[in-house]
Amino acid sequence: MSGKILTLPPTKNPIKPVTVTQLAFDMSLDPIYRWENFYISPSNEEAVSLLQRWPQWDNRVQLLYGPAGSGRTHIAHLWRNESRASFVDDSVLKLDYLSEYVAQNSFLIVDNADEITCYKGLFHLYNLINEYQGYLLLTAKTPPRLWNIELPDLASRLQSVPATEILAPNDALLYALLIKRFSDLQLKVPENVIAYIVKHMKRSYEGVREMTIALNRKSLELRRNLTLPLVKSVLETL
Repeated sequence: MSGKILTLPPTKNPIKPVTVTQLAFDMSLDPIYRWENFYISPSNEEAVSLLQRWPQWDNRVQLLYGPAGSGRTHIAHLWRNESRASFVDDSVLKLDYLSEYVAQNSFLIVDNADEITCYKGLFHLYNLINEYQGYLLLTAKTPPRLWNIELPDLASRLQSVPATEILAPNDALLYALLIKRFSDLQLKVPENVIAYIVKHMKRSYEGVREMTIALNRKSLELRRNLTLPLVKSVLETL
């Protein structure tokens, strides 16, 4: 599975949410969030397995967590592309008619759920998903036990939700992420330079973001391609 592009099989009985969708973050299918732009590695294969098992999830509510830049939002979009779920946030959770909304939009995603402030709404949503036999995917940086949840009943519910962690990246994933980021920035970087970066950078998803931003800035400043000496000079400043 490591390093391979995955194509999910068609869903047997896809259900499409209907109406009231103008109140959700029903984003268009962004070409960035496609399987061909997603690199599978041991760090995220459990999260990919979670998507593969849908709609045979062992719980109608699932949590996916990992650090910034780990692909949580990308995976959420991949599930949205498959299920036609809608993204919701505090503005939806505060609706007086949340029950009617979920009745017609029962496949939902709360991205960055650890930043939600409407605890009562999230608690209500959790119960409604089960009532209407829908599906809810939550993403967050950390597991619920580390969230500052002021509603004990909600805290208890969320801590019982099956949680899938995206692990720290290995060398292969760091390499792939750097290639993708450089491609997004339209930077051509030799393979030996990328291999050098992987060995000497901060080994984290945030490290990839930090490194590519710094290199892109230096490349634009000097109007030069990313050579090994230039990369070494930037690494010395980070």
